Amino acid sequence: MRLPIRILAAAALLAGLLIALILAEDRARAQGEEAVLAMEAVDPRNLLTGHYVAIDLVHRLPAGEPCPAGLPQPPGRGWLALSKAADGRHILSGGGAMRAEAQAAGDIAVRGSAHCFRLGDGAEAQTAVRLEIGVDRFHADQAEAERIEALLRRRLGAEPVEAAAVVSVGRDGRARLKGIVLDGRRLDLNWW
Repeated sequence: MRLPIRILAAAALLAGLLIALILAEDRARAQGEEAVLAMEAVDPRNLLTGHYVAIDLVHRLPAGEPCPAGLPQPPGRGWLALSKAADGRHILSGGGAMRAEAQAAGDIAVRGSAHCFRLGDGAEAQTAVRLEIGVDRFHADQAEAERIEALLRRRLGAEPVEAAAVVSVGRDGRARLKGIVLDGRRLDLNWW
């Protein structure tokens, strides 16, 4: 076989494998159980990766509420339990080293780790939980990224902006980002 034909055959094979991978991830995202998680967001830009919103999954606990039990600590990974709250979002309700432990503590079991920390000082301090489930960026085109940046700047001021990440948790326990919710508007990832 001549070299140009072999190069074209290899390129076609690699393109086919890439398309198959994208379709498999899209199917896994669509078939997973959806969870909406509170997030803190910033809008960094990177010339090599484009415009994106960095996702920091942080749930602020009500005053006096202790951290959920059995949380796998970073850098290790275990299982986290997510339970649906009254507002429709999901919150961390527990965890463990094994999937069965997490399933006993909540509605959805997802692979990851979490840790509690304090926000602020003194009597005003609040406890929060940061989730590490492998979801960390939402890429957007330049116009959408600029709109998101304007919303997030508002969040730093007196006007609060609702921010949440929408994830799909597959049968394998892996979280896949489906989209984000900013100020009541849902922005979904779209491959096509």
